[in-house]
Amino acid sequence: MGTTLEFLLLDGFDPETGELALRIALTQTSPDYPRFLRLKLHLGRGSDPLQPLKRELSSHLRVTLPALWERGLKLIIHALEDDLTRPDGRDPALHTWVQTQIMHPTDERRSTLNHSIEAQAQILFDWSQKLESNNEPARAAELLERMLLLSPGNPNALRQLSVLLRELCLIEECLGITEQWIRVEPDEAEAHIRYAEALLYLERPREALKVFQKILQTQPMHPMAHIGAAQAKSLLGGDPYPHLDAAAEINKIATIAVLKKTYDFRTLSPSEFETVYSAEELIRILNVTHSELKTFTDTYNLPLAPHDGSIHESELSRWVGIQNRYNLLPYGLHWSAPTPRQLPDIN
Repeated sequence: MGTTLEFLLLDGFDPETGELALRIALTQTSPDYPRFLRLKLHLGRGSDPLQPLKRELSSHLRVTLPALWERGLKLIIHALEDDLTRPDGRDPALHTWVQTQIMHPTDERRSTLNHSIEAQAQILFDWSQKLESNNEPARAAELLERMLLLSPGNPNALRQLSVLLRELCLIEECLGITEQWIRVEPDEAEAHIRYAEALLYLERPREALKVFQKILQTQPMHPMAHIGAAQAKSLLGGDPYPHLDAAAEINKIATIAVLKKTYDFRTLSPSEFETVYSAEELIRILNVTHSELKTFTDTYNLPLAPHDGSIHESELSRWVGIQNRYNLLPYGLHWSAPTPRQLPDIN
């Protein structure tokens, strides 16, 4: 099989066992072949710790250990073994530094060794960008996390990592990174937007609404803050239209895109007195077919309950109203929530 060595990444060192874990990224001719070769080198045993790596490359990949990797690994191994022999050895800072090391097989400029901390951080960022362009967001995020070990306050890394973590649906982790980003750039609106969006994903709309409203106090023309505030109010059962109208006035294309793709039409805590419609009732009152109802659910985010296909009246009213108001459907729906004939007992 045709194999190209892409990079070598050190995964960490265990001083208890003397094991140095590493990964070799491979560019293969077939997607069925493994992306990584994983090995552990055993240090402090007197024998050549690189011998298993050389043997693996030779027997399985039919390539030799690149000279740049050999020099770099020998330097790192010497530092680790020297540290283990000291009375106060096992330096955590050294072990952390090991995890930030990445090596290109032939190009020293794309290898972190023998560069300043700032340059090492930039090299890791560049590799992360490459992995992201290869549609490997999880691996790109991992390199950004390692970059932050070298440069904890790097706003570019924090910004990009927040994007990747959200894409990977790691929302709790995204929330933590955006909090860190806000501490670094407290006046950066995008950091606050990402933080509030994470709160929405975690179904904490009251907290999110406060963040969006604070942004709008200083940036009243920020469309994403208006969309976020509308989303928070929707989830709370409030009126989203003033914020949605403002967002559409400022940036109609972005607003329509959010409403079509990611807007959540649910009410998190609907009233116990509220009317609930079944899927069969929806077909009748909306005057649509089963196929059209399925399209509304799959394509236009009609929020039917997953367990029984029902929907609360407030959710249906909001969904129909927004579809009609912003012309999201190919045709209008002629329905609005009926006026109740009898009000519930206030007692």
